[in-house]
Parts: sequence; C-alpha cells; structure tokens
Amino acid sequence: MEAHAPAPYDKDILMAVRAVIAGKANEGQQQTAMDWIINQASNYYDLSYRKNDSHATAFAEGRRFVGAQIVKMLRPETLKAVEGKPPKPVRGKRQEAPNE
Repeated sequence: MEAHAPAPYDKDILMAVRAVIAGKANEGQQQTAMDWIINQASNYYDLSYRKNDSHATAFAEGRRFVGAQIVKMLRPETLKAVEGKPPKPVRGKRQEAPNE
C-alpha cells in the first residue's frame, strides 16, 4: 500500500465506524471498527520504510503511530502506568479555583 493511499473499506466497515462514533455500536461493530483502524487505516503491522522516499516513510510512520498508541492501550502495563495519576487539565478550559 502506498503510504498516502486511503485504506480500503466496504459498507460494513463504514457502518461499524459510524456506529462507534455515534456510541451505538454492538460488540461486532466495535471489533470490526478497531480491527480496521489498527490493521488497515494505521497499517500498524506494515513496515514504514519506503525505498527512495523519505517523505512517504515519514507519512507511513505517522500512520503507524496511531495504531501503536491503540495497541499500547491494550497492554496490562499501560493501565498500571496510568492508575493513580491525576487527570490532566482539559486544554482550553478554565480551571476552577478550589473553594476554601
């Protein structure tokens, strides 16, 4: 697959992704959407290197980064690393001063 080429999808994948975004996906749709995102859209399990084209290599590595972040969230040690950490403030939202 060319680094910049859109990932292939069909109507089932399209409807699964839409259902996930709408918060109405069933278990099968959730699995279909995540499988497509990790394996097709991000091309996570493909090599990023593109011969004689550093820009295409960089683009492919950017795609893979998305899949890597999702796959990392599936690892048990990732949950352990974030447990107990205070939530980060939401950017652009004003933090309320604590009442004393």
